Amino acid sequence: MSREAVLERLNIRLDEVPAKLVFKKGTNGHSRILRFLVTGGCGYFGYELATAIHELGGHVTLFDLQIPSKIEKSLTKSLVFVKGDVCDYEALLEACKRVDCVFHVASFGMTGKDQLDRWKTYDVNVVGTENVIKACQESAVSKLIYTSSYNVVFGLSPIINGDETVPYAAPSEMFDYYSRSKQEADKLILAANGTEIAGGRLLRTCCLRSAGIYGPQERKHIHRVAGFIRKGIVIFQVGNARLDWTHVNNLTQAHLLALPALSEATGRIAAGKAYFISDGNPIKTYDFLKPLFYGLGKTVPRYSLPMTVIYYIGFLMELIFWLLRPVILCEPLLTRTEVLKMNVSHYQNQRLAMKELGYRPFQYEFSDVVKLYIKETYPDLSQKYAVDKEPKKVASHSAFGRFALYILLLCLLHVLVTM
Repeated sequence: MSREAVLERLNIRLDEVPAKLVFKKGTNGHSRILRFLVTGGCGYFGYELATAIHELGGHVTLFDLQIPSKIEKSLTKSLVFVKGDVCDYEALLEACKRVDCVFHVASFGMTGKDQLDRWKTYDVNVVGTENVIKACQESAVSKLIYTSSYNVVFGLSPIINGDETVPYAAPSEMFDYYSRSKQEADKLILAANGTEIAGGRLLRTCCLRSAGIYGPQERKHIHRVAGFIRKGIVIFQVGNARLDWTHVNNLTQAHLLALPALSEATGRIAAGKAYFISDGNPIKTYDFLKPLFYGLGKTVPRYSLPMTVIYYIGFLMELIFWLLRPVILCEPLLTRTEVLKMNVSHYQNQRLAMKELGYRPFQYEFSDVVKLYIKETYPDLSQKYAVDKEPKKVASHSAFGRFALYILLLCLLHVLVTM
């Protein structure tokens, strides 16, 4: 894809950004291509970001635990893969040699059963971030851009049209290890700004706090939700808070624009700062997910259960996960944090990112993502249902029966555990 096509796809207009978006260093005759390292580079967003940098002229190293065959086939002399773990400092240090900028994308523990893995979440998100910072300092990497999360400020209180002055959430209000670890990592990245690197220069850092990511080819999260919908488990709304979402193209745009914002040309305006990144279009949870329900031939639940009831169910599901873990590693239907996110509205404005980075979010439709997902995953359904039209409602007594039995089993198990 040409440079112009990439910029158009990402909605980047060079005449509107604060500084030139360049991927070469030095003067004519003595210039060289800038080199980038993307941790978690074979993950969904990491690879999208890496390919955009590569197509714009940069040399990119994908640093990850493994590489899917599809990505392996796309490798070139300037898009390379290095196998490694952010928890392995020596491997990370070696990968950072001769690198100009690190995009630290790698993370763990965002949803489902991964949320309940305390030690791996801490190791990857906190220890891994400490390793990235140290490797940058020792390898003379002058720029470090971190993919952070809305979760770092999300607690028990609603956030309505918030901005970067919203403080970190109190740890006592954060019920999952992912949020706590991302908050700690966010603090580490910002504190590292202005620290000395090898050679005497200074490290410049910033955090881009993203809302929930969606886009073409994203499969992990959409597949989990679709699986629950297909099985008829989602028969009640579990909250309908107004939330932000971030299309992968918008998040990629923000990361690319953060690069010149850490340069001398802009007075390093982004150095030591955090920015909220989303589509800028907060929407209620089930309004957002409506195309997925319709595309799977289901109607959106009309009734909701009280948050206290759903929260209690989330707690019991976490308990069941821990009790069954020695025997079977099951996927919890809900966790407490997921219940809170769907019940407590939280969305931020994008004014600071627009002003200082030149960020211009494009308004994408989740229905377009769903169409592609249904076509590739459930081709029979793509011919039968439309994502923009509610299917005829079919009574499903079995779904209600399964739900009632599920709740009964949860309650019985809770009684047995607390006896």
